[in-house]
Amino acid sequence: MQRQHLLLGALALAFTGAAQADWSPRIQSGQYVATVSYGGGSLSYTEDWRSGGPLGTIAGQMKAVPYSMQNGLNEFMRKSAASQGVNFQSGTLSGDVNVQIQPQANGTVLMTLGGVRYDAYTQFSGKRWGVISYSCVNHASLANLQVTAQYGAATGELPSDKIGVTANVGSSTDCDSNLSWILPILGNIIINKAEGKIDQGVLDGVKGSLGMVKDNLFFGRDQNYLTGLNKLIPADKVVTLPNGQTFPIGQYVNNNLAYLIANSQVSVQLGKGAVVQGVYGTGEPTADIISGNVITLNLSAPGMNFTVNLTEKLNVMWQWKCSLRDPTKSCPIP
Repeated sequence: MQRQHLLLGALALAFTGAAQADWSPRIQSGQYVATVSYGGGSLSYTEDWRSGGPLGTIAGQMKAVPYSMQNGLNEFMRKSAASQGVNFQSGTLSGDVNVQIQPQANGTVLMTLGGVRYDAYTQFSGKRWGVISYSCVNHASLANLQVTAQYGAATGELPSDKIGVTANVGSSTDCDSNLSWILPILGNIIINKAEGKIDQGVLDGVKGSLGMVKDNLFFGRDQNYLTGLNKLIPADKVVTLPNGQTFPIGQYVNNNLAYLIANSQVSVQLGKGAVVQGVYGTGEPTADIISGNVITLNLSAPGMNFTVNLTEKLNVMWQWKCSLRDPTKSCPIP
């Protein structure tokens, strides 16, 4: 009998205390790690996460790109929904942004951004025929969202009439009655039916994201006249090749930036960096180092090919919390 009571007590503790135990991360330190590879050799260099240096600056700019695109699309959907008497609930951009850059014979550069999907939810309610009440939620989606643009290789100017968007557009409506078939298809908000094209508002929503990638990597300069590419590969960086010789990759980039911008095929993969978030459950997390890719850039020009990767690494300490969802809740430490 005593053993039975102990077992019941342990089970009660499991359900009242341990079952509610969550873990909250606290960042202790961190660093950005850049690795440049050229000719079979590579070189890695680091920067303190809190220093606000060049690697941290370009990391912050690139991590902001998908959020800028999401915010732009949300603003468009919010205004469009309001114009239809509909409540905008939420919009989310998912996937990792990838960018392809190709020089064109006419002196411009073709830029393609893809790898993402946008999902938006709106809600509307009312009465039909003055008798039947309804409440509906619409899910509108832009799958395989791809943005293309042309800009000047020398100036970086991005004309609005040189931007295009394609996507697989979807729309579904879920109602608490059987009226969804006669209610507005809100996915039509993002389609210009007359032209068969994505609405201009979508173009406006994504244009800023294209500019962020283009300007922050190649055209925008800081007080030291450094572009994002210069920040990723500083002028003092030298790669040791497999045959023992060295190549001053940083100096080459610094001296030939205009040539590289106009003549290179560039692939840029953007990641989310080190994603630090709470953990739900009773077991203390074992990972003290959380890392994630921020940028992988591959550049290929006549006579020159190199890759540079930027990773964010954070050292975290885990703190026990009764409930991350409800900070006011109290419970015994398991």
